[in-house]
Amino acid sequence: MTRMQHCYRRLWAALLALALLLAAGCLPAGAAGPADGITANLRVDVSFWETDSESPSLLNDGIDTGREASLIRQSNGTYTLELPIQTVSTVVFTGHLSGLTIGDISYDGEMTGSLDDGTALLTIKNLPSSVLTGSNISRSLLVTCAIEMDMDLLGETARTARMCIAVL
Repeated sequence: MTRMQHCYRRLWAALLALALLLAAGCLPAGAAGPADGITANLRVDVSFWETDSESPSLLNDGIDTGREASLIRQSNGTYTLELPIQTVSTVVFTGHLSGLTIGDISYDGEMTGSLDDGTALLTIKNLPSSVLTGSNISRSLLVTCAIEMDMDLLGETARTARMCIAVL
């Protein structure tokens, strides 16, 4: 038997063993490849910091910390952030987070649920992997957050902050 024939036999044996494991259900779900383009669903902590200090930003008040945020890695290498939100109020405005700008690229969010009953969820798609900064403020990402005002008449405003996303 030649060396090449021996290599082919081993390859076929390995493929047959893998097929049998798949058929028997011995491999965990998702081990055979991504389903629906999702390769990971991570629980995360999202926090915002003032741009000129290590003080927490007012934008943190717009995150509902009583519910879990998640960052979903897509098969194309981008991330989708699912962030539970709530109304943020100041003397100047009352509104909620509606999107992010990182550098020159804007990421519009889509809100589902309701702010009134505490089920609002902001989904921001196609975020780059650079959003995974960890909790270290020195690695934070400079972002501009779009805040949609509660009164349609006023439109949107924006606040600049540093953002950290850490996997829990």
